[in-house]
Amino acid sequence: MYTYINTFLEMEEKTINNDILLYIILGTVLIICTVTDLRYKEIYIPVIIAGLLLILCFHIWQQDFQFKDMAATIIVFMFFMVSSAASRGQLGTGDAFLFALTGLGLGIMANIFIIIFSFMLAFFAALFLVLVKHKPKNYGMPLAPFVLSSFIIYIAGLYIPL
Repeated sequence: MYTYINTFLEMEEKTINNDILLYIILGTVLIICTVTDLRYKEIYIPVIIAGLLLILCFHIWQQDFQFKDMAATIIVFMFFMVSSAASRGQLGTGDAFLFALTGLGLGIMANIFIIIFSFMLAFFAALFLVLVKHKPKNYGMPLAPFVLSSFIIYIAGLYIPL
């Protein structure tokens, strides 16, 4: 019994450490994208592609690659690419790549949380900017800071007990 519990704890510790490596990769790419989105109103696609390749290599190394997550990531990416074209660039193509990155890294359910929470945070920020700061209704805001914030909130929810 004692050996079984030790083995389980070692496996759990190993999984947490491996997940932390994944979160560091994702967080680093999201921070870089947030800085460039805030400073230049642009998300550099090569940074996202490098992050996608690192995450793909990570999943292959961990032998936990899920085809359903890859398929869901492609579907989410295509949906946001179409949304970007339909909104005439109000939602950028870089944002589609950001959600592909979080989807491939965290899986579809976590990605749904991050997408919904990102848009909720962006909505409240836009409401504040329009009502309090008197910005025009068509004021453009970068989305990457809200994706990063949603990612941080998601990770904090995993590790901070309520």
